[in-house]
Amino acid sequence: MNLDELVVFGISHKELSMSEREEFLYQNPEEIIHSLLSQKKIDGYVNLSTCLRVEFYLQVAENFSTEELLECFSFKKGIFIKTGEEAAEYLFKVSCGFYSVIKGEDQILAQIKKAHSLAMENNTSSKILNIVFNKAIELGKKFRTESKICHNALSLEAISLKFIKESIGFLSDKKVLILGVGDLAQAILYLLVKENVKNITITNRTHHKALEVQSIFDVDVISFEHKNTAAVESDVIISATSAPHLVLKSEEIVPYLHSDKKYTFLDLAVPRDIEDTIGTPENVSLFNLDDIWSVYNKNLETRDSLMNSYSYLVDKQMINLKKWFQYYEERTI
Repeated sequence: MNLDELVVFGISHKELSMSEREEFLYQNPEEIIHSLLSQKKIDGYVNLSTCLRVEFYLQVAENFSTEELLECFSFKKGIFIKTGEEAAEYLFKVSCGFYSVIKGEDQILAQIKKAHSLAMENNTSSKILNIVFNKAIELGKKFRTESKICHNALSLEAISLKFIKESIGFLSDKKVLILGVGDLAQAILYLLVKENVKNITITNRTHHKALEVQSIFDVDVISFEHKNTAAVESDVIISATSAPHLVLKSEEIVPYLHSDKKYTFLDLAVPRDIEDTIGTPENVSLFNLDDIWSVYNKNLETRDSLMNSYSYLVDKQMINLKKWFQYYEERTI
């Protein structure tokens, strides 16, 4: 048993279009691989398939070549194959999130765990695959713990919430008004509910759509005509409508603001919903999408930098893996 028996092959969204990926899947690759297992041409496999990647990790039997593996497939376009140490290092980098759309994200590690568990349950895994996958999962956890890469929130709603919290502090006792009920508004609403914010009011020009959201979340609904009064009485005002014009105007808001109260306005609309001069008073903070994107892009750069800075952990785990196989060979001689 040695690391040279490890093979990974598959396709990626980076190389193939959706229709081409579908053509590969129409061949039913797992059925082909399972047939190879039945024929004892491979000793085991793990199927790591997600919406963006289709990968199979194999322990190949003696005298079964990658050329023979490729011959099993009629649609070969875009298939990549890696063997031995290169295959192990590839899985290690996948587990850390090097090849994810959002670098370092957690989801791929959960998918690797699930894929390996399923292979164990179905008796399709093998000793080499178990060793390599356990090392990959161990590394994936360590990489995220030491790099703290997941502390850099990347979704627009998460960064929006970060702006609000940094501006106004403790949120659970604050009164929040949300104008609009689109996907972004609802995503922020979901995060606010998770933050245990109890006093949330929503409004929308189409009233019945606001009522639909109310049936999902425990929020108050007001008529759109009462938005100005509600804004003045709220601590946090988030606007994400699809209106082609200003929704909150300075002359209708600023004269009525309470001077002893801190306000945070968050304008997530394009074109903007909130007039710039609403942010003029000292007790008002106004943020818009440019502010959010600025932080988003900064976090992207931070993630790329962290991936590079902590890539040495992959190298260390590769050394550990090779030592394990070397120790195993010495014991079996």
